[in-house]
Amino acid sequence: MPQSETPTPDSRFSGIGPFTVLGTMSGTSLDGLDLAQVVFWKDAPTEPWQKRIEATHFIPYENTPWAQDLPAAYTASASQRIQTSKAYSRWLNAQLTSFIGDSHVDAVASHGHTIAHEPEKNFTLQIGNDPELAHGLPCPVVCDFRVADVARGGQGAPLVPVADALLYGDYPVCLNLGGFSNASWDHNGMRRAGDLGPANFILNPYAQALGHPFDPSGELARSGQPDPAVLHTLQDLAYYHQPFPKSLGREWVEAYIDASLKPLNPLTALATATEHSAWAVAKGLAQAPPGKVLTTGGGAKNRYLLERIEALSGRQLEVPSEEELNFKEAICFAFLGLLRLRGEKNVWASVTGGPKDGCDGTVLGDLT
Repeated sequence: MPQSETPTPDSRFSGIGPFTVLGTMSGTSLDGLDLAQVVFWKDAPTEPWQKRIEATHFIPYENTPWAQDLPAAYTASASQRIQTSKAYSRWLNAQLTSFIGDSHVDAVASHGHTIAHEPEKNFTLQIGNDPELAHGLPCPVVCDFRVADVARGGQGAPLVPVADALLYGDYPVCLNLGGFSNASWDHNGMRRAGDLGPANFILNPYAQALGHPFDPSGELARSGQPDPAVLHTLQDLAYYHQPFPKSLGREWVEAYIDASLKPLNPLTALATATEHSAWAVAKGLAQAPPGKVLTTGGGAKNRYLLERIEALSGRQLEVPSEEELNFKEAICFAFLGLLRLRGEKNVWASVTGGPKDGCDGTVLGDLT
């Protein structure tokens, strides 16, 4: 159940800081868990937020049970999902405990892992948000960020644009190339955002069919030829002609994308998926204001994908440092957790399409 929409602020997080928050992110590409320990502060109450990344760590799911257990949870029964969520919460707790060690952390903000996301059915489910997540940790843990917005009638996604606006305001556009591509920008004084299309979620399976965990620099896709008929079919999908805000989930790919790509040989499918991903980003960016496009996420390492986006959109994509590139979403969720503990809005209706803004997230293990 979602918490109250006007939660009481935690007095430990009032003022201008500094506050050290550990953020986690597990995305739809299923590559692993991102951890980012970040210090946030303001130079004065009316000044913008500043940040400093203290430490980061990536834990791959490969060679762990989660490489199989997380995708298996997509189609598992409700009782099986409960058990998987508890086990995943315990695993996350162990990773957090090990990462924190003897260092000081004021709070943890954990995204969990999305198992189902169908906001049109008033339903979203992230596992790894059970009480076991906070066991033994010496600080509050904020989790389950999406469910309250969906309960209000919003998409529950994307959530990162709040942090885009408050932490990365120097960039007119912020683009993330993860399992799905999403972007955000300001329009008439309000933040606009949405999922643009599928990205690594449809690229990685065909790279894996060719014997690679992913397509290094996009060279596999570059060596193939996209299927024009399939590209045309995908571009006609209704989602691309709907206005923002809007969001995508694994279910949409299975219903509308897989049937077109799976009959192709793996190399053609990969080339087609890459071209379609680039086209979807370009179509979305056509609505964005001019200027620099901060580009992060695993897909930002795919040089061929970036080339195709730039060619189709006429935009220049700016890729930041390796640390910011790899861990931006974990950084942003750390910030969203801080806002929740301060009792400030961390979900904007202009982004999710909900009826009103929210201060969302469940707090576990609070030591007040």
